Amino acid sequence: MDSNLTIRKINQTRHNLKKFLNDEWDVSPIIDYSDNEIEKLYRNNKPISSPMQFGNASGCDFTLNHKYIKNHLIHIIYYNFPELGKPSVKINKTCAEKLNKLYKEEIINPEDSLIIILYNKISVNLDKSIEDLYIKGQDELKNIGLSEIIHSENEKLNEKKYNNSHFKNIHLFHLDLLAVDITQHCKVPKHEVIRNHKEIDEILTKCNATINQLPVILRKDPMAKILRLSPGDICKITRSSKTAGEIVYFRVCK
Repeated sequence: MDSNLTIRKINQTRHNLKKFLNDEWDVSPIIDYSDNEIEKLYRNNKPISSPMQFGNASGCDFTLNHKYIKNHLIHIIYYNFPELGKPSVKINKTCAEKLNKLYKEEIINPEDSLIIILYNKISVNLDKSIEDLYIKGQDELKNIGLSEIIHSENEKLNEKKYNNSHFKNIHLFHLDLLAVDITQHCKVPKHEVIRNHKEIDEILTKCNATINQLPVILRKDPMAKILRLSPGDICKITRSSKTAGEIVYFRVCK
């Protein structure tokens, strides 16, 4: 493990998350730290008895409030990072069980969303277990519904209100993906999320299509994860061409 490189990557994830989440979340708690300050946070873990303690680097975790639904929270967790200078620790599907425990034991709210950042590359089994956790959480929200306060805040947004699928949204990232701003890559076109029901209806009318007739962007697509797309959202993609100019097309998140 290259300690300095790991610290730099963590710091860069903070800068990128501040940019990616700014439209919908209050990112003021993401303070611009030096690498030395990030290293102190990395080494200064939470008490072992803390229910949000997930190994080393837990001192780097932070929580944000939604700009428009104040009681909706998103928790960014640096999960089970190795001790600085030590080899990486293997992470298995028990990760999903430990995260689910946060909801079950009411350590976090039922609607809270999660961004889980891993030092290791994401295995197929781990990816599936986290996706199963997300699907299970969505089923629970359908059966139980949103809490009274979240529902009230959401309803006040009128046509801009969010679908239930926006809540308890869980995304898993490898550290290397978030440490690079892929939105700036010359081969990545501009992606924009559209959640507004009225805008979605206007797009479908313009395309003369139903929402299920649109091409699909998967929830686990790298850009979908960065935009935090949820099923039912539409992604507007704008490609630039020297010969054809700007070309706009739409995909529905599944």
